[in-house]
Amino acid sequence: MKFIEKIIVSVVSTLIFSILLAAVEEISVNSLGYFSVELIFVYCIYSFPIYLIGGGVYSYFVDIYFYKIPIRNWLFKYIIGFLLYVVGGLLVIGIILMMLLIVEGKLDDILITKTFVIGTLASLLFFHVSLVFKKVLKFAAR
Repeated sequence: MKFIEKIIVSVVSTLIFSILLAAVEEISVNSLGYFSVELIFVYCIYSFPIYLIGGGVYSYFVDIYFYKIPIRNWLFKYIIGFLLYVVGGLLVIGIILMMLLIVEGKLDDILITKTFVIGTLASLLFFHVSLVFKKVLKFAAR
């Protein structure tokens, strides 16, 4: 069940992330306020494997070990989860940048900064979609 949950969260996160990136791209470039479906599709193609492999696997291990710790305060649990997913986003992006460094031989400084910001925001999106999905599952189980 956890594996299917991570796949669903990865798909939903990919769609939201791709729509947001396409909207930001089109608004910043054209300032027309609309965006194309093709751009969303391109972002989905690139971000889904990262969400599925990087985010899904990392989230699976975080859920296994994090929920074994008995924390009763929901705010403290949220903050720790928030920080764990920030670290996860940085870790996944760090691995991707290391692979790019090996292939390309060099990295652009601007690329690194923007990539870490986007990776952190993407991991936090995954975290919040996962929280919402867990609440929906609890509500549906009633």
